[in-house]
Amino acid sequence: MASVQNKILIIVFTLLLFASIASAQTFESEELKQLWDVPTSEVKSVTLKTYSREGIKVEELYYYSRSYKRAPSRIFGYYCYPVKHSGKLPAILLSHGGGGSASLPRAISWAKRGYAVLTIDLPGKGENRACSRSTGPDMIVANLLRTQPDLSYNYLVHAVAAARNGITFLSNRKEVDPQRIGMIGLSWGGVLTILTNGMDDRLKAAVNVFGAGYIPEGCTWEEIFTAMPANDKDLWNNFLDPKNFLATQHAPILFITGTNDHCYYLTTFQKSYEDVTAPKKFLLIPNLRHKFTPLVQAPALVWLDQKLKNGGTFPVINELPVFTKGSDKILLSCRVEVHSTVKSAKLYYTLGGPQGWTGKKWKELPSYQENGTYFFPIPTTLLKPEIMYYLTVKDNHGGGTSTLVRSLFAVKLKDGRKTYAYTAPIKRIYRHQTPITLIGTTESKNIGYVYSKPDLAYLPYELPN
Repeated sequence: MASVQNKILIIVFTLLLFASIASAQTFESEELKQLWDVPTSEVKSVTLKTYSREGIKVEELYYYSRSYKRAPSRIFGYYCYPVKHSGKLPAILLSHGGGGSASLPRAISWAKRGYAVLTIDLPGKGENRACSRSTGPDMIVANLLRTQPDLSYNYLVHAVAAARNGITFLSNRKEVDPQRIGMIGLSWGGVLTILTNGMDDRLKAAVNVFGAGYIPEGCTWEEIFTAMPANDKDLWNNFLDPKNFLATQHAPILFITGTNDHCYYLTTFQKSYEDVTAPKKFLLIPNLRHKFTPLVQAPALVWLDQKLKNGGTFPVINELPVFTKGSDKILLSCRVEVHSTVKSAKLYYTLGGPQGWTGKKWKELPSYQENGTYFFPIPTTLLKPEIMYYLTVKDNHGGGTSTLVRSLFAVKLKDGRKTYAYTAPIKRIYRHQTPITLIGTTESKNIGYVYSKPDLAYLPYELPN
């Protein structure tokens, strides 16, 4: 009898345990929803003044956003659109990065392309943001990484609310087609774009410049993350990091960065891009650090034009198997799909492996084309012992696509023969990414490689099962 009672108690305890877990999951989901969610039907705004400049109507305005210290934040913005236009316009929400503010010249320039443009001062002031006209928490690193006393104090929560209320403002304007709204963000604004596009299905196009997920794994604030208490780091990773919204991106998104960006390392940028399941493209600018140059702006606008106005696609690069050509060259090749014509197809490389990202010098290698296939010969003399490389194809409409960066290195086999191997796209600092493919040799998943200085090559070794 006691045995039966014990079994009953175990069953009851198990059911209660599962019920508590289900309840916790439901609460956590509701907690997450409450953390980020904002009303999207309407937003209150106040127009400060209106004027025309260069054929563009300009409105300086405030709209109200998430409360901070018991008062709604006021978000300042320039709203610009062509004075002369027919029908409803596509619209762009522009978000600056840390230290930035709303740019009227940029908004006017983009409005001349046939857009309604809203560029805003993100909430508060902060480092180099004395000119910000918005209220709310200050845009400082301490607030961007903050998790205490609870997550609602984190700056990104308020910035996402400002962006989503900006989308609502655009949706309700009579000049705007609410089915053609896009967003572009730079740096922390790129992070904001990933977060917003991961939550808000009203966006129909997105451009992330420099921003990434997995931020604690490789960024300029690495020391701050390292010093965080474990609980705070877990809260950041599980609730605030953009990685949590990569699989829920709604609009097609273009990722653009520079090879030498010092804020969000290329490794985490590539890792984030691979996690996106929505339609996407990747464009890498050689030797670019953290600056929004014309080389970045031009393809970003082409992407928005294609998704919101004109149609069309960016180039598609189909990489072909790598092989050796004689004893002195490795030959990479690809075929390209474009909706127009190919303007250029280039291979960029840098000496060394996956470390020292911000100080690398990227160079171009000559290429040639035969019967629609592009060939990129790499002299084996460069591999002492390795390089990293990627391809970029641009079309005559201003679109551009890059492959992800991989490592290519020399290998000395156990029988003394020399060959070469290339990795999967690099997603971690100091680490070759598996699977690693030997050129001209059967690939083995149980083989690792360690560098031998005397051999100027990597030696294979058996990995534990």
